[in-house]
Amino acid sequence: MSTPDDVLGQLRQARLSAHAIAPLAPQALDRQQGYALLRQALERRVAAGEKPSGWKVAFAGRAAQARFALDEPVYGGLTEAMQVEPGSAVPLARLIQPKLEVELAFVFGHALAPGDYRDQDILTAIAEVAPAFEIADCRWQGWRFGLGAFLADNAAAGLYCVGPRSPFEPQQHACVPYRLEHEGVHLGSGDTQAREDNPLFNLCWLVRRLLADGHRIEAGQVVLSGALLAPIDIQPGTYRLQMLGTELALIFQADTVPV
Repeated sequence: MSTPDDVLGQLRQARLSAHAIAPLAPQALDRQQGYALLRQALERRVAAGEKPSGWKVAFAGRAAQARFALDEPVYGGLTEAMQVEPGSAVPLARLIQPKLEVELAFVFGHALAPGDYRDQDILTAIAEVAPAFEIADCRWQGWRFGLGAFLADNAAAGLYCVGPRSPFEPQQHACVPYRLEHEGVHLGSGDTQAREDNPLFNLCWLVRRLLADGHRIEAGQVVLSGALLAPIDIQPGTYRLQMLGTELALIFQADTVPV
């Protein structure tokens, strides 16, 4: 069986080379082992010069949780090296097997020290809200993984893009409509209030889980609060997300083959 260092090394090489690796046996890593590897991988990225920039929620819905016998979501970490600018072009050759997710992003206005927090205390710590894309990019071939392997892969965190920010108001932003298009074709729409995995609930869960796990929450960090539409296999072209009275656009460039 691969050692933890072997797994981290293989995942790092997969990220750098943009090539997927063979999946582990489903029971090769449990949740605790997966989170331990996630932490180690983030620590190594920081040691290499990357700056932590936030967190993402994954498996927020009941169906995903049931698949892995979970009673809560899971999380992954974000760094500034994963961030892409709105309106920019992302070469698909940079990615392995990417999927696009529509997200509501929250930005912390101040740090939270370890402690017990009511929902209202957590929401008060949020300064801004914004539309966001997550480009999830699993390094296990065919998106095949057990829970621990998914966590070791940093919950498939690939890239992310945060759009124009607005001041956060808990009551106003309890219901946020959204609509996604690709090259003028409607791909999906809805609103956050109608969801079982409401972004505000996911945010409060994440803060408590991160603090319980010994992670720091700093001012300026962003939370991607869970996919609002089913993940979409990315095609070349421009994706446009209407949300919060604004639009977030991101362009994906097809792979090019030298002549």
